Amino acid sequence: MSVIARASTPAVAKTWSRESIAVLAVCILGLVLDVYEQTVMQIVTPILIREWAITPATIGNVTTIGRWVGMIGIFVFPALADLYGRKPLLISSIVGYSVFSGLTGFAAGWVTLLIFTSINRVALSGEVPVGNIMVTEAAPTRWRATALAVLGSSFPLGYMFCTLAASVVVPAYGWRALYFLGILPALLVVWIRIGVKESPRYQRVTAAMVKQGLRQRLDLLSPVRSYPREMLIASLVYFFYLFTWIGWSAWIPQFLATEKKLGFETTVGYLSLWMLAAIFAYWICGWLSDQFGRRLIIPAFAAPAAALIGVMGFLNDPDQLFWTGLATNVLILGSFGSGIGYTGELFPTQIRGTAVGAAYTFGVAAASLAPAILGWIATAHSVAAGLPLLALSFLALALLFLFAAPETARHELTDFVGETR
Repeated sequence: MSVIARASTPAVAKTWSRESIAVLAVCILGLVLDVYEQTVMQIVTPILIREWAITPATIGNVTTIGRWVGMIGIFVFPALADLYGRKPLLISSIVGYSVFSGLTGFAAGWVTLLIFTSINRVALSGEVPVGNIMVTEAAPTRWRATALAVLGSSFPLGYMFCTLAASVVVPAYGWRALYFLGILPALLVVWIRIGVKESPRYQRVTAAMVKQGLRQRLDLLSPVRSYPREMLIASLVYFFYLFTWIGWSAWIPQFLATEKKLGFETTVGYLSLWMLAAIFAYWICGWLSDQFGRRLIIPAFAAPAAALIGVMGFLNDPDQLFWTGLATNVLILGSFGSGIGYTGELFPTQIRGTAVGAAYTFGVAAASLAPAILGWIATAHSVAAGLPLLALSFLALALLFLFAAPETARHELTDFVGETR
């Protein structure tokens, strides 16, 4: 099947509607809680290393294996969203990670931590691509990059929420309470999402196929077969972003608290302020991307971030570490929302979930090596010695957008395989 009823597809709303705002708001809440769950182990890494007498390499391996298992969710959830709809899969992921978050709090050692974290990762990993797809399809064309950037700002919001919770909860109740705290708000989001409508684009594609006597089916090779160049670009975008961010976020607490001897409370304070500043960087980058296109704006953020990552390892003064880290974190995360969300715009609604899931899976599979690689380097040398690898990854991202990635800003999405913009 190629193009179906192209002329019958109605125009997408030029402005925000109550329904599109509701989709964005609910997806933001869900992603904040998702990121909170993902951040807990990063924040308590110094505590776990000390309490369980394990090496940085061990905790790095736990993180990496957990992310590999989580690839099941990254691939399966968006692919099933092409079959059964975006909304049911989004709710399922929320229910899953709210349950298994609580179970992770009962971990008695690195083995049980690995088991619970890995299972939890399946649900956590499914929420991100499905939520991004929903916002991509709901947002007005003119403001799509901005909407995705606002959604992306859930990452620093969730990280900041976790660091602030850690500063209060961990001294009083211990690290396990952070996992237990993640149960209640996630359940609240499930209730909120009941009031969100299914993606109109998905419903339109499904209805058009039914009229033609066809039905949506799972074709895992369709994205590669129909859009090979776009699949390669999307996979590399995910890899470069995630290798840098996963490595940075997994080891920066250990780098600051232990290697630079700032201590746990100071480190938490630094991270909270860095994430607060990054929220505004998301919005600015998204707006700029809608005005001038991602091919110029993403490199303008990524290239200086790469340079600053390399500088961080040579600093020892607390003030220099704070301000350089602030600028680095702002530049890394500033382009994250509109950059990661860009991948969904490369594919038609008919296979968008399958394509994004496959590209995301490849990116995470390769990028999940970052915590382990930095863990091995930290065990043998230091975290600082591994930072140039993260810098190289982000520099490659800048070059990819500058010379290879097609511009999609203010371009209408397509709905069917074979349809052109």
